[in-house]
Amino acid sequence: GLDADILVMSRGEYELACHMNKPIPKDFGNFVLSPMPGTLISFAVEEGDVVEIGQELCVVEAMKMQNVIRSHKAGAKVGKLHGVIGGSLRADEILMEFEKE
Repeated sequence: GLDADILVMSRGEYELACHMNKPIPKDFGNFVLSPMPGTLISFAVEEGDVVEIGQELCVVEAMKMQNVIRSHKAGAKVGKLHGVIGGSLRADEILMEFEKE
């Protein structure tokens, strides 16, 4: 069998799509992003701390539930904390960044 991805466009859509630039993929490997809209409750780390995989980084509250955001890196040093405690967050908003290795 054959497995193929097909995109169907009208002639006008195709002509406009020919003028679109290809999206440039962004690397967010050194960032921790908010997984959902909500409120930033607290940070469990400070700038300069070295974290391990699974370590609690911060807490985001959404729909009356507190969600613990954990580290996805081992041995990474926290570079900068973004956001204000008690402030509103959008989905995929940067919460913190790690220093580049």
